[in-house]
Amino acid sequence: MKIEDLKYITPIDINAAHLNVTSAEMYEEAKNFNQHMYDMQRKRHRFNLDMMSIIVFNIIVFAVGCGTAICSYTSLMFYLTGGRGFIGGNVHIAVIPAVIYAIAFVYVILIRKVYDWRVILAFSFVPMFTSYAFIPLAIGNVLIIRNAKQIDDEIKGEPGYPGFAELVLSYIRDEENAEEGSMNGYSDSEKSDDLESERKENPFDKYRTRYQDGGGLLKDNDISSVINDND
Repeated sequence: MKIEDLKYITPIDINAAHLNVTSAEMYEEAKNFNQHMYDMQRKRHRFNLDMMSIIVFNIIVFAVGCGTAICSYTSLMFYLTGGRGFIGGNVHIAVIPAVIYAIAFVYVILIRKVYDWRVILAFSFVPMFTSYAFIPLAIGNVLIIRNAKQIDDEIKGEPGYPGFAELVLSYIRDEENAEEGSMNGYSDSEKSDDLESERKENPFDKYRTRYQDGGGLLKDNDISSVINDND
């Protein structure tokens, strides 16, 4: 759905998430629009799940990778700083590539929102110098981010992106601008003074007991007596 395809709904209505319906055709378009927004919300939810997955995945791998950075058999940087086995290396230097990767991940993906899998793959190789346990990170990041980008490409051209708020409909009739075949509904917020003036007076109201007097209902003999009097 493109904004050009909409006849009655304008960008102002979409931003306000509200539409006053004055015709059956407008109602039909609004109903279809809200259904489309619901479908887009579901796709956005899938995108959010992918982004949550990549964050959780990175946290787990980061913890495992930094935990194995104190051994020359699993960490190239630990070995290059003189480590042999679990001794002799400089752990602080060994974890520097992992820290650089963490900063790049937050800035590129979470702040700049760059979802190019080639960019992600490039800096995903950096923490491998800290630990070989970071090797699955590159594979996992590429798979997740490619799927997330595919979803984002599908929905970013849709009206209402990225919130996809459904329209709240009202039915306040404008007599001067009403279209032929328009709807006659009224919203709850309209004043009802005119409607109240058209109501007929109830002839039995004078016999009704007030609530504070402990009653509130008409008695059968009261109504019968009034009917007999009218006869």
